[in-house]
Amino acid sequence: MTEYCGIPLRLKKNSRAKRVLIKLVPGKGLEVVIPKRFDPSLVPGILDEKKRWIERTKATMEARGTDLSGRVPELPSQVDFQASQRSYEIGYVDRPGRLSIVENGSRLMVSGPGNDPQALLEALRLLTANKAREFILPRLDAMSRRLGLPYEALRVRRQKTRWGSCSARGTISVNAKLLFLPLELLDHLLLHELCHTVHLNHSKKYWSLVAHYAPEYLQLEDELKNGGIHVPNWFA
Repeated sequence: MTEYCGIPLRLKKNSRAKRVLIKLVPGKGLEVVIPKRFDPSLVPGILDEKKRWIERTKATMEARGTDLSGRVPELPSQVDFQASQRSYEIGYVDRPGRLSIVENGSRLMVSGPGNDPQALLEALRLLTANKAREFILPRLDAMSRRLGLPYEALRVRRQKTRWGSCSARGTISVNAKLLFLPLELLDHLLLHELCHTVHLNHSKKYWSLVAHYAPEYLQLEDELKNGGIHVPNWFA
């Protein structure tokens, strides 16, 4: 079975997985993660049970311009940052030499070699990472003070899969992709990592602390696992 509902299918075994996890990954397709001892022959039946969700999620992603086939992404004409509620129209100028992006209100003008779309996309990715830091840092600071959960520093990264992490020294790292997610999911990720400054694990004490601040955390955790549906293919 190489595809499902017209979507490329990848099956991955994970020794740490406790249950079957189904994800639609931009640029890659449908990813099914199963526990190490799970019987792969049961996967088709599980997919059939989730078929409506898969088709609905696929439609949502494609409506946002997200490609699930693995093709090289096209240059976007617009970028929408859900978390900060900012949208920009994007124009391109074919100009040899150094790349540049000029922001004018709700419009971005990207200048660079028109025969190198990957370079133009990289410039947009760097801009997104900078916008993510500008938006997330004051939000994390405010949440840290409000909850009394101090942290050491913030790093914004461009990671493939992880939304965030917290080091033993209290440095919180977050994925720039969070800027594309709904604000409630970004805020939950920040809470998730701030709680790690108290418990650097996923023990019962840790989840009790998360639940103290967010009683609905289980639903938010599930939504965050599928947060990739909000990320456009050019940034994935």
